[in-house]
Amino acid sequence: MEKMIEINKTSCKELLVWRMFLAIVLSIVFQFFLMSSIIIVTNLNPINPFLWMLNTWNVIFSFRMWWYFLLLATVTFLQGFMCSKDYLNPPKYLSNRFFIFCSMLGPRNVLLCTLYIVVGGILTWLHLSLKGGPYSSLTKNCNNIEGLCLVEEYFFLLLGGFWSGLYFFTKYNIYALQFLQFSIIPQTKFSQIKRAIHELLPGAMSSAIWPTLYFVCFYCLFGAWCRTFLMYLIPFSLENEPLDKISNLLNISLIFYLWLYCSLFVVMANTMHLMFQASLTEWISFDIERHTVFNNEKPNITLAEVLTMEDIPIIRQLGYLDLVTLAQKDKSRRAILFTLSKPGGHPYNWNQIIENCLLAINDYTIELNSIFSIKDVEKKLETESSTVTSNIYQKSYQYHMRSLVSPITKLSTETPSESTVSNEQFFIRLYKNYKQNLITYLFSKPLICFIFGEQLDSKARHVLSKSQPIIWAADAISSLAVASLTEDPYGIVLKDLPRIIETLLSVKKSLDKLQKASLVMRKPVSNDKILRQCLTSLRSATRRSIYRIVTTFQDFIDDLKLSPETVDQMHSFFTYRE
Repeated sequence: MEKMIEINKTSCKELLVWRMFLAIVLSIVFQFFLMSSIIIVTNLNPINPFLWMLNTWNVIFSFRMWWYFLLLATVTFLQGFMCSKDYLNPPKYLSNRFFIFCSMLGPRNVLLCTLYIVVGGILTWLHLSLKGGPYSSLTKNCNNIEGLCLVEEYFFLLLGGFWSGLYFFTKYNIYALQFLQFSIIPQTKFSQIKRAIHELLPGAMSSAIWPTLYFVCFYCLFGAWCRTFLMYLIPFSLENEPLDKISNLLNISLIFYLWLYCSLFVVMANTMHLMFQASLTEWISFDIERHTVFNNEKPNITLAEVLTMEDIPIIRQLGYLDLVTLAQKDKSRRAILFTLSKPGGHPYNWNQIIENCLLAINDYTIELNSIFSIKDVEKKLETESSTVTSNIYQKSYQYHMRSLVSPITKLSTETPSESTVSNEQFFIRLYKNYKQNLITYLFSKPLICFIFGEQLDSKARHVLSKSQPIIWAADAISSLAVASLTEDPYGIVLKDLPRIIETLLSVKKSLDKLQKASLVMRKPVSNDKILRQCLTSLRSATRRSIYRIVTTFQDFIDDLKLSPETVDQMHSFFTYRE
C-alpha cells in the first residue's frame, strides 16, 4: 500500500513538473512578444511606414536579437525553476525573527537573489543594446583626450537594472508569502491569462515608481563611489560632468528609461507568477474508485489519496477543488460516492473521503487554537518574568530583619514523603526548574524576546495561508450532506452527519475567536489584504455550510442525537441570526 502511494505521488509530481515547464515556456514566449512590441514602438516612424516596418523586421529577426534573447530565456528558465519550488513544497513556518533572518541568508535565497539581480541587469542591457542611440554602449571615443570615456548614463541605467532585481526579490520573496490563488469562478488557463494581462501592465507601471525614486536617491548619495570603483577596475576616463549631482540627475529622458526598464522587470516577474498560477490551478478530475489493473500500467490516483498529500500542497488543493466540484455539480460521480462496495456492502468510498475531510478540518482547528496558546504563553512569561527577576535579586534579609528559624528547623518541618524522594529525582526536578526559570528570565529581556520570541502575526499568517482546502472541504461535505437526502439510497451519510455538524461548529468557534481577538494584520504587509480575504472567505464558508445543513435537516435535528451543547450552538442558525 505504501509503495502504491509513493508511485501515485511520483505521478502527481510528474504532472506538476509538466505544468510548471509549460508555465515557464509561456512566460518566455510572452517576454519575446513584449520585447518585440517595445522594439516596434521605439522604432516608430509614421512618416515612412515601410522603412519603419523594415527596420523593425531587421532588428527582431537579427542574429544579435536572438542571441540576446536566448541568454535572457536561459536565465529566466533558471529563475522559474527556482521559483517553482515555492509552489511545489509546503510553506515553512518561521516562528521568530531569528529564523526569518537565517532563511534570508540561506543558499537557495542567495542563489535566487543572484538570479533576480542578473535578470534585471540582462533585461536592461538587452533593451539598451537593441535600442541604439546615445545610451547603447558603456564607452565611447573621447573627444578631447585619447582612449575611451565612460558613458555614465549607460552605467546608471544598467546599475538601475541590477537594483530592480534586488528590490523586487526583497519585496516578493522576503516580505510576502508566495501561494497560489484559485479563481472564484472556474476559468480556463488562457481565460485567466487574458484577464490578468489587462491588470498586469498598469499595475507594473505604478509599482515601478517607488524603486525608480529610491534608486535616484541612492545614486545621488553613492553614485560617485560606484563610478570610482568601476573606473578603478577598468581604466576609463570621464569626459562629461559627473551624473551624481541633483541637477544632472533631473534628466526626464534618463529617469523615463529607468522607470520603463523597471516596469519591464515587474511585468516579467509578475508574468512568471501569473503563468504558474494559471497552469497549476487548472482543474483535474480524479477517480473516486481504484480500477483493477492486471497489467504493468501505473495504478490510477484516487481522490481520497490526493486529499492526504500534505507534502504536495497544490495537488491536495486540486483534490479539494475536484471534491467541491463533484459535490455541487456532478450527480453521476456523487452516485459513485454513495454506493456500497461489492462484495462486502461497506461505504468504502464515502468513509475515505469524509475521514480525510474531517481530519483536515480538525487539524486546522487545532492550528487556529495554537495561535491563542502563543498569546497565553506570552502573558504567562510576562507574569513569571517579574517573579523570576525578584527571586534573582532577592536579598538575604527582607525588611532588614533576619530569619529566626534555623535551617535545621526548616528541614524538620518537611513531611516524610518529601524526605524520601530520591536524589536522582531531586536533581532532575532541580535541573528542569532551573532551566525553565532561565528561559523565562531570558525571554523577559526585550531584545531577546524581540529576536527569538514567537510572533502572533507570523503564526496567524501561516495558518490563514493554508485556508483554501478547508474552505472547499467545508463546502464539499455540507453539499454532499444536502445531496444525500435525495441521492443516498443507503443512508450512509446520516451516520456521519453529527460529526460533520460538530466539526463545522468547532472551526467556526475558533474563527470567531480569532476575529474578535484582532490578532491578524496588526502590521501593514503587502499580502495582508489577501490574508484578510482568506479569513473572511473561511468564516463565510463555515457559516454557509452550517446554514446549508440546518436549512435542509431542520425538521430532523431531534433524530440526529446531538449533544445539548451542540444544539445550543446551532440555536443562532435556527433563528438566522448569524
